[in-house]
Order: sequence, then structure tokens, then C-alpha cells
Amino acid sequence: MTLGEHLEELRTRMVRAIVALVVGTIGCYVFIGPIMGFLTTPVFAVYKRHDMSPEMVSLAPAEAFLTDLKVAAIVGLILSAPYSLSQLWGFVAAGLYPNERRWVQRFAPASIVLFFSGVTFLLLIVSPLLLDFLLTYRRDLPNVDFTSNLILGTGEMPTSAPAEMIWPTTQPMPAVADDPEAPPEFAPWVNLSSREIRMRIGDVFYSIAHLKKVAQSNQLKPMMRISEYIIFILHLSLAFGIGFQVPIVVSFLSVTQIASAQQMASLRRYVWFGMAIGAAFITPPDITSMLMLLGPMACLFEMGLLVARVIERKRSSQAPA
Repeated sequence: MTLGEHLEELRTRMVRAIVALVVGTIGCYVFIGPIMGFLTTPVFAVYKRHDMSPEMVSLAPAEAFLTDLKVAAIVGLILSAPYSLSQLWGFVAAGLYPNERRWVQRFAPASIVLFFSGVTFLLLIVSPLLLDFLLTYRRDLPNVDFTSNLILGTGEMPTSAPAEMIWPTTQPMPAVADDPEAPPEFAPWVNLSSREIRMRIGDVFYSIAHLKKVAQSNQLKPMMRISEYIIFILHLSLAFGIGFQVPIVVSFLSVTQIASAQQMASLRRYVWFGMAIGAAFITPPDITSMLMLLGPMACLFEMGLLVARVIERKRSSQAPA
């Protein structure tokens, strides 16, 4: 092929990859509700588990809309990545030797599977544990009261109320596991599943309040911003997808004979130290995220060594005597 034909093929394949990205983004925006619901489920579950109001805030008029667009573009890019990479591979393969093309064809599908495995591992296992720790860290602040006399005065609170202000005796509020099908209007009940006090007005069910324990000390209340949370969770997803490529790197080094499995195993402590630096670099700036990524990376490194040993034994058995 001439240079002009190579450039024309590159342009065609780039256009196909861009079209795939646009189609993926539009498709994700059509289903942005379920996608955002899936991404925000861990943080809302933590809120409800610890008797906090399940709410996130938007601090700019266009923040929610722009966040939806960013999520649609990023998720669309991830979903269209296999097709885009196949287009890139179709262009690069022409310049590779047959044995190089064979190994790339073997490693590329495994790399894609490992990337999505890392993202799934983060969303389903790591993020609930991580958010539970971060959002509940030091919620109760010490009640060191040395200014109340200066600010509020020294007057004492009354120990009893006038007779006309005594709380009337009423029937206890019903508590149910789920909302009744046709409750009477203006008759509140406690929904034990969502931990809310609810009421029906007309055909609409309303949440009056979210149940929470009576605080005995000062509280540090987390106020999660939707755009910052989405960036945080997508950043972690990318980090775990990259971190799960460790077996591919180990196998590639063995296949190309840059380093044998025995050599890499003898340098295990240095490899782990390098992975710790890499995990700290690609995760958000908190040690909890780094440690939660470093653990799977260490396990995957050992798995990569097993694969490398299998490859080396197979290669030695096929070598001519």
C-alpha cells in the first residue's frame, strides 16, 4: 500500500471509531437515568444504612445536565472501546510480524475482559466499603461546651410544660415493611424499609421525614455534590480497570523474553513497591483507595506469574532438542 492509501485507511478507521463513540454516547444518554441510578446506589445505600437523608446536592444551574453529558460520554467511550480498539488493531496489524499479531490477538480480548472486571469489582464490591468508611468517618464531634454561658446565657430550661401544652394521647403511628396499597389520606405511617415517615395526599405518596437517631453529640454531616461524586467514582473505575492489567503485563514480559517468571518472582518486593506507587498515582488522593486497589493488583501479579510459567513450559517443550 502507498502512503496515501495508508492515510486513507487510517482516516476511515478513525471515522468509524468516532461514529461508534457518538452512537455509544447517545445510547447512554437515552438510558442516563438507570446509569446514574446504578452509579449512585452505593452512596445512597450508605446514607440509609447510617440514618442519613439520602440526598446529593447540585450547586450550579447546569451542573446536573453537564454531569449527565459527562457520564454519557465516558460510559459511551468505555462501551465502544472494544470496537474502537479493533479498528486501531486492524490498522496496526499490517505492520506486525505474524508471531506478533498472534500474541496481540490473544492478549487483546483478555485485556478487555480484565478492564471490565476491574470496573465491576470497583462498583459492586469496593465502592460500598470505601464510601461506608469515608462518609461515616468521624461523624460525631466532641461536645466541648465552654461558650454556652457566654452565648446563650445562664437561664435554665423549664422542667415541665403548662397543662394546655401537654402532648395529646393518640394512637401509635403504624409501621409497615412497605407502603400500603390504599392508605387513608393525611394519615402518616412509618416505612421500615426506607426508614421514612410517609403520607398519601390524593394519588401521590410523600416522604415527610427520614428517620434518624437522636444525636447525643455534635454531628459532621456529609453533603455530597453530584458532579464531584461522579468524577470520584469514574476516576476509581478507570484506576481499577488499569490496575487489573497486571497479568497482561507480566505475561507480555515473559512472552517477549524481557523477563522470565523466575526473575519477576525474585523481584517480588520491588514489584509490589512499584505497584503501590502506581496505585497511589492513579487513584484519588486517599490511602484507602490505594490499598483497596493494591490488594487485587498483588493477587493478579501472582496469577500473571502462574500464566507466565505455563507459557514458558509450553515454549520449552516445543523447542527443538
